[in-house]
Amino acid sequence: MTFSTADWSQRYQSGDTPWDLGGPHPELSARIAAGLVPSGDGQRRALVPGCGRGHDALALAEAGWLVTAIDVVDPTGGELGAALARKGGEYRVEDALAHVPRRAYDLMFEHTFFCAIDPSLRARWGELAARALGPHGRLCALLFPVGKPASDGGPPFGVTLPQLLEVLPGTFQVVVDEPVKHGIARRSFPERWAELERTS
Repeated sequence: MTFSTADWSQRYQSGDTPWDLGGPHPELSARIAAGLVPSGDGQRRALVPGCGRGHDALALAEAGWLVTAIDVVDPTGGELGAALARKGGEYRVEDALAHVPRRAYDLMFEHTFFCAIDPSLRARWGELAARALGPHGRLCALLFPVGKPASDGGPPFGVTLPQLLEVLPGTFQVVVDEPVKHGIARRSFPERWAELERTS
């Protein structure tokens, strides 16, 4: 199933947003607090495609990243854009898969975007990551739902690290792949944290 812009708008308007945690994913927050997510230092740029209400994007902005957050709809009525702008970032309402960066990002953060798009579009997601990240850029991904059978459909569609690697160029190297320590109890499938570095 492929959702249209109108479909996503309706989901937000009706409050049918089970992916929205009401705040950043606790695994991201814990890793930022522990210094396990690369530092933003007020100069480095991060991309958060398919950001929803922007909880994760704002957490990265608070950690010093200049964040560009993108979604096909704006469920916050401009609030997210204003909040990111105060931190030197921006919010863009557009098709994230078509985003062409003005210059390379240092970080791309993935959470509930890869699993939300139709699997037929995943090659375009890989092309986005390749366009977005320069040499030594880092892709951090909260993978969910891990192990969900393809026959169950979606969204969310099942996700595995090999599926990400399948659509990424060979210049991406896995540096972290482990279960999350601070997961979401209501999620019925496992979650994993993965980091991939672009080597060239």
